[in-house]
Parts: sequence; structure tokens; C-alpha cells
Amino acid sequence: FRRQGAESDLVLRSLFGPDWRRHAMLVFTHADHLEKAGLQPPAFLTQSSDWLSSLAEEVGGGVSFLDNSCDWPSIRGRSIRDQLLRLSAKNHHKALQFRSDQSL
Repeated sequence: FRRQGAESDLVLRSLFGPDWRRHAMLVFTHADHLEKAGLQPPAFLTQSSDWLSSLAEEVGGGVSFLDNSCDWPSIRGRSIRDQLLRLSAKNHHKALQFRSDQSL
């Protein structure tokens, strides 16, 4: 992570603890705009900043791209619900403790 990623990581660690990445999933909305710009979602990640591509590789729930051009957003590949269920099972259905006493 560069500076921006390190700052985000610090905030997320203070809120959710050191294991937050194992319980996280990255969701990009408006993937239809990527396609209009001539980019495919995987190519977008390879061309993005180092901290974003690193985060995409590290989150336990993987990465999803939502197409918002329809009345009901569609997702490439497995549905978000299925991805969340798999992520929860992978983490043995343990929840992260949210630390609301942390000042941002």
C-alpha cells in the first residue's frame, strides 16, 4: 500500500481489527461505465493504483463488478449473496467486532 492505502488500512484496522481483510469483499459499482470506456473489469484492476490492486488481491471475499445500467443491477459471475455466504463460511461464520469508540 502506498500512503492512501496505508491510511485506509489504519482506519479499517482501528474499526474492525487486524483481520478485517479476511472478512472483506470489494464491490465496484457502475461497471457499465468501464465497458463504455473500452475497459474490461479485470483490465481495470491491473491498470489501477498499486494500493487498489493490492487490496483487490488481499480481500477474502474477492472482487465484484456491478452493472448499474439496468433497473436491477447485475453482477458478473457469482451473485453477491453467494459470495457473501462463501466468505462467511470461509471465516467459520465469525463476526468482526466493530469498535465504535475509535475516533477517525
